[in-house]
Amino acid sequence: MPNQEALVNDLARTVETHIAGKSGIAGMAMKMGFHALRSAKPDIAVRATRTLLPDISQALDPLHAEFKSGNGEDFGSFLGQHAERAAQLVIGAADRRIGSIENSTAKAVYQRFRGSAGDELQKLLPALGQVLARHIA
Repeated sequence: MPNQEALVNDLARTVETHIAGKSGIAGMAMKMGFHALRSAKPDIAVRATRTLLPDISQALDPLHAEFKSGNGEDFGSFLGQHAERAAQLVIGAADRRIGSIENSTAKAVYQRFRGSAGDELQKLLPALGQVLARHIA
């Protein structure tokens, strides 16, 4: 994949921006959890994205193939239209990966937010799809 590091950085920045924009009690909890992770590893978003990208890419391959065969113009919009299915594919990939890591803080934060992950991903998927589309022809 050409310039994978640029893709990783753009995806991580998109996730960080999403978290920073959260409000209310749930948003504050999400920000605090992310802050705890960043306190331990300041580059956690980039590291996590780099680690998860192959699994998430593989999980989203069927949707990307559907998008390509349908002559769609915007992969971000396509993911938004198929957000529930795409979110479940991404969560499945993340669940498999989280089982193999040893960082207890990361596992604890993931477990705390796992229940709401589907809703958050559905909101975030159009932006992630746009980033992916810019980097993957």
